[in-house]
Amino acid sequence: MTRLWRSLRFRLAALGFLGIYVPPLLLFGVILVTDTETTAQAFNGVEHVRSASAHRSPWIAWTVLALAPAAGAVAWWWAGRAVAPINRVRAVARDIGATDLSRRIALGRGPLEVMALAAEFDGMLDRLALAADSQRRLLEETSHELRIPLSVLMTNAEVLLSHPEPTLELYRQGLRRSQSAAGRLQTTVDDLLAEARGRARTLDRRPADLMELARGVIRQAEVLAAGRRMTLFLEGPAEAVCGIDEATVTRAVSNLVDNAIRYGPAGTPVTVAVELTPTLVVLTVADRGEGIPEAEREHVFERFWRGRRDVPGTGLGLPIARQVALAHGGDLTVTSGSASGTSGTSGTGSGPGCVFRLTLRR
Repeated sequence: MTRLWRSLRFRLAALGFLGIYVPPLLLFGVILVTDTETTAQAFNGVEHVRSASAHRSPWIAWTVLALAPAAGAVAWWWAGRAVAPINRVRAVARDIGATDLSRRIALGRGPLEVMALAAEFDGMLDRLALAADSQRRLLEETSHELRIPLSVLMTNAEVLLSHPEPTLELYRQGLRRSQSAAGRLQTTVDDLLAEARGRARTLDRRPADLMELARGVIRQAEVLAAGRRMTLFLEGPAEAVCGIDEATVTRAVSNLVDNAIRYGPAGTPVTVAVELTPTLVVLTVADRGEGIPEAEREHVFERFWRGRRDVPGTGLGLPIARQVALAHGGDLTVTSGSASGTSGTSGTGSGPGCVFRLTLRR
């Protein structure tokens, strides 16, 4: 009985039965109490009044008793109609768990509260489907990206093992190829872990000086820049204190600077500029490379996409940087064909260059 009472339909049916059956029952009770027959007779000039119960037909009692199952049936039907939208939500949830995420409740009629619940449920399913699709694409792209260096390692090992007269120099060449492939594997795995952690972590916003952060990134990148005879410049106010997650923003700025160094021509400058607005903090990284054709700019922030295959990289640096910007309520955009907006130090070089604009909400 306790389990039955926990059913919403049973509770609604019980309330409906009481609402339908109790009023006729009360009416019949009133009739029983008040229905009397009064007679008056006169004896010797004195009037005598006598009351007696009136004779009632037994059909009244049978009608009241017969009304009980009818009221119960109507109440049970009404309760079923009331909980039908909830049962639909449950049925769709069960089917989704057994099949896929393409099903939707799409409740077009019912109580407002239940329709709102169904709409929220459909919205949640949309987000889950998007996340599942993103995860599927990431796995496919990752498997494709890792397959190449793994194939190099396996092929290199097979060549060395099958050579009839291997020499020390042959082994050295094979080890160099294996080292390069293993380095690419390590870089890809590191970038994938950084992206996954960035998606899973909660931002720890604290006051930080973006100028000091940029100086630290430039100091670390100077070794790579010196190898290509490139000069790094930093422009901006003395301080740019704002509430950011320092670890993820450092990663994003490092990716942008590293990207500019790798794709910029040797001997050209790279300029990092910081600007504060009342609501945003803006960091731009400009190089003097070949630029990005307009038709390809929409692919720049796709995972594993690379405009030039001759430049080493995984194609994850810019997507990670944009993810960091979006998590901070901003965005990462790219313009190509002009390095305007930066200092004259970035105005020399051999190409139109690219300007990546990282915005973070303060």
